This record gives sequence, structure tokens and C-alpha cells, in this order.
Amino acid sequence: MSIIEKAVDKLRSDDSSIKKKDQQQVEISNDSQCIKMGEHAAYQESQDTLPSSSVEKAELQQSEVPLQPSALNQPEGRTKAEPEVPREPDLEIMALQIQGVLTADSQRTRHAEEMRMIKRPILQNAFGKKHKPSEYSNLLMVTSAIAGEGKTFTSLNLALSIAAEMDRTVLIVDADLAKPGMSRLLKVSDKPGLTNYLRDEQKDIGKLLLRTDIPKLTVLPAGPRHAHSTELLASNHMKQLFHELATRYSDRIVLFDSPPLLVTSEACVLASLIGQIALVVESGKTPQHLVKDALAQLSSTDNVSLILNKCKKGFLSTQMGSYGYGYGYGYGSESDQQ
Repeated sequence: MSIIEKAVDKLRSDDSSIKKKDQQQVEISNDSQCIKMGEHAAYQESQDTLPSSSVEKAELQQSEVPLQPSALNQPEGRTKAEPEVPREPDLEIMALQIQGVLTADSQRTRHAEEMRMIKRPILQNAFGKKHKPSEYSNLLMVTSAIAGEGKTFTSLNLALSIAAEMDRTVLIVDADLAKPGMSRLLKVSDKPGLTNYLRDEQKDIGKLLLRTDIPKLTVLPAGPRHAHSTELLASNHMKQLFHELATRYSDRIVLFDSPPLLVTSEACVLASLIGQIALVVESGKTPQHLVKDALAQLSSTDNVSLILNKCKKGFLSTQMGSYGYGYGYGYGSESDQQ
């Protein structure tokens, strides 16, 4: 082999070793790059899973703390649930200081005892074993033959006496739309009431009822006067109301303070729908023939009771011998004002 050929072979050998060395360096470089890229990827992944700031770390730690039950659903500015404030009564009857009306201090007086004797047969007819719910026996109408016999005071006192029962509630309805005496006595003449409901101005009767300061006693005022009050009371709307009042609460007496039977036609309309009727008669003043005429206005007297009102002191003991009480009560010196 010539010197030239040996030189060419050496050059080729050196070139091949250089290429191998370069290739190894490239591979090492690539591996190093891959390692660096892997470290960067791992670091990036850790950055995605960890908070990037101290604020986010605090939020993460706070989110891991369970909420306390007392802190749930609390209005702003409150640290614990506050008790609900009892609703104030719409009408404070005792604050009116009406003369002749039963109070907590008069529960053992002759007046209070006579009211107990009056209410007992009424409650027996309404809730006794022989009563028939279909006859609306828990609806009571208090009326009289003529005006001025004390039916409104009788209605209020009877309602107060029934409200003292352990398991009875009372609703007073001022049904004298022409001359609303109960509303005037309780100073609620300006309140909406029965007329508004019958004229379909208020569809929810519950929004017209007034809560009183007497437990278990509610009042429905008469509302504004209306020229066609008799027609309103005779309407189907009134019949539906009678059914609702009679059946909504099984323990309730609904007492209607009605107009006198011989003065308006409204009382006769009410009487045709009522389960019980109490006719107030003024002692020593109302003529007997007026009482008979009033009873003649009713289609039936089987559900009628008579209440002798404004009896003078000593009248009952004289008429009934040794018995101290009867179906009558007086108001003392205030009797002439009723």
C-alpha cells in the first residue's frame, strides 16, 4: 500500500471516531435535556396543585375547617338564633275598661256565675254527644226582640265566659251591619270586616280577624255599612262563610251579635242558617207580646234559649225561692246604660 492510501485510510478512521464521539455527546445532551424537562414538568405539576400565594394557602386552610352548626343560616350581625317576638294583640279589650264586662277579678261573682249557667247548655248543645255537626250547632246567634235590651253586652260577656273554658275558643262576629253595636263598643268601627268579605273586597277571612288580649278570643268587625246588608247576609257567599266558620275549628264557638228580630230583616236571614239562638229579654220592660212576635219570626224554636237580662237585685231569690242563681244577670248601677 502506498503512503497516499495509508493516509486516506487514517483520515477515514479519524472521521468515523469523531462522528461517534459527536453522536455520543448529542445523546448525552438530549438525555440531559430530557431530565431537565422532566424536572420542569414535575415542578409545573406541583405548582398547579399547590397555592401560588399565601392568600390562597390561607383560603385552602380555611376551607378545610368544618363549619359550626350555630354559624349556619345566621343573619349578618347575629351570633346565635334569637327568639321570635310574640305578636301584639290587635285589640286590647281589657284596656277599654268597659263597665259591666267580665274580668279576671270577677270570676267568682254572681255575674260570672250566672254567665256560667247560661253557657253550659249552649256548650252541651254544641259539643255534647247528641249534637249534629251538620246543623252548625257551634254557631250561636245572640239577638233580641227590640233594641236596647242589652244583647251586645250579653254577647261579649258570654264570649268572655266561654273563652275561659280550658278547651274552647270563641270568635265574635258583629253581624249587625246596619247598626254595628259590637264594633262600636270595642272601638273597631273603622276596621274592615264582614262587609268587606261579603263584597269580595277581601277573599281571605283570616286577614280580617282581630286578635285580642283575651286568650282564645277573636273578633270579626262588621266593616263599613252597606245599603244592601240584608242581601249580603242572604248571599251564597255568606252561606259558604257559615260552613267555613263552623267546620274549620272543631273546638270553636262562633258567636254572632245579630240585629233585633223585630227591627230589621237581617236577623231572620241569619237565624235560618244558625245552629243555636239566644234571645235576650229585658227584665220588667219588654212586653210579653213582643217576645212572642219575635219568636214567631223564626222558622223553629227548638234551638232557641231565652236570657232574662237586667234583673234587679233580689228578683231571682224572690222568684226562685232559695236558689241563688238563674238565667239572668244584672249590671248594678250601670244597667240603665246598656
